[in-house]
Amino acid sequence: MVALVIVLAFSVLDRLDRLLNPRPLYAGLPHALQIVQSRMNWAQTKDGLRIYMTGILTNQSAVSWRDIEFECRFYDSAGVMVDAAHSHGYLTVQPGDDTAFRVVVAPGCATNDYRDYKLLVTTARNARGWF
Repeated sequence: MVALVIVLAFSVLDRLDRLLNPRPLYAGLPHALQIVQSRMNWAQTKDGLRIYMTGILTNQSAVSWRDIEFECRFYDSAGVMVDAAHSHGYLTVQPGDDTAFRVVVAPGCATNDYRDYKLLVTTARNARGWF
């Protein structure tokens, strides 16, 4: 009886996982989303100085993606990484389409330390998922 309950529990959890995060997973298609254009902008806000990373994101797959996570790496004039951040873009990009994005980063260093940057997509969720 215990074995039957365990098998049933695993089956239910697997079904729930497939409803919440259906296949294919972004990890299996890491180059599906490409940043084709980006820019780093500084802005003074009520919460202090912020970096706004803006750009164009292209979906080169047959899957709609949403809740995209961006990794931002910042470098000084010597090419040494001085700061990094992960930020979410709450957007959806359809297959074969592109969309504009903006992510906000709170800087951890002086503004003159930020000479260059690298922006990557680290993960995204299949838009067919329930949540």
